[in-house]
Amino acid sequence: MPLSLKNKASQTYLMVTVAYNEERQIERTIRCVIQQIVPPTQWLIISDGSTDGTDAILMKYAAKYPWINYARLEKTTDPHQKLGKASYAYARSMALARRKFAEIPHEFVANLDADITFGPDYFEKVMEKALADESLGIAGGGGYSVLENGKIIPGGFIQPDFVGGPLQFFRKKCLDDIDGYFPYGHADVVAVFMARMKGWKVRCFPEIKAYHHGQPENTVRVKVPINFRLGQMDYIMGGYPPFILGRSVIRMFQKPYILAGLAMLAGYLWASVRRPKRHLPKDLVAYMKKDQKNKLRHFLRLQSDISTRI
Repeated sequence: MPLSLKNKASQTYLMVTVAYNEERQIERTIRCVIQQIVPPTQWLIISDGSTDGTDAILMKYAAKYPWINYARLEKTTDPHQKLGKASYAYARSMALARRKFAEIPHEFVANLDADITFGPDYFEKVMEKALADESLGIAGGGGYSVLENGKIIPGGFIQPDFVGGPLQFFRKKCLDDIDGYFPYGHADVVAVFMARMKGWKVRCFPEIKAYHHGQPENTVRVKVPINFRLGQMDYIMGGYPPFILGRSVIRMFQKPYILAGLAMLAGYLWASVRRPKRHLPKDLVAYMKKDQKNKLRHFLRLQSDISTRI
């Protein structure tokens, strides 16, 4: 039975979105949220130093809908903002939202990217899943990637025990437990591992569909730099070397073939030589390494079983 917020004030959620130069995408996202059967109690949309028409769009909707709040944050000189732009923006925006909405009773907090669309029952369905399991700390639907030409491709944020940052739906107790987003590394990945480490479940529900628009084609020009940066970030987050090697090899079988995996490995090795400072808590790094070791063992065991059957 669909949930009703009218008689259950605790079953409410707040939402935060950070947008940088999203004038082409953000109105679609705003319209999707406005049309929700269960809209957020308050929604803070932050322009992260945008230089296009994003701010004008946000101010227009904030003036029309009292529950939509507009804010702007300027870029900083923090060197970490250059390497992990999304993580830094997530952390600053979530921290601002938690301060601004601290006195508003709520059960959940949603982080939503500015280029996502979904049906009118999206948040109703996600909240139903979260309400059904009090140990579920982070939930979300399946994030299906949509290329710039409108083609929907396999992949995106669809893993059983992982929800990507663009669609993370936090139980407030879990968000408080991990103290929001960590501004270094992959903020959404860190949030997932931090939640798990503290005993919370993380679940993706691919049948509850959302669409991540404007994703780049798998070209050499686009994907090689992206994978190089991912490799760098793997080092900064204290990745387990054999696991990173295995992931790089698997990435070689994805477009652009060979080069994507080599770029990831090169990024990790480059960072290993330069040795940038690692900021993640040591207990979290140890937990993530243990998880990577377990996944590697599981993969090798499966390969061994397959070889035996053959």
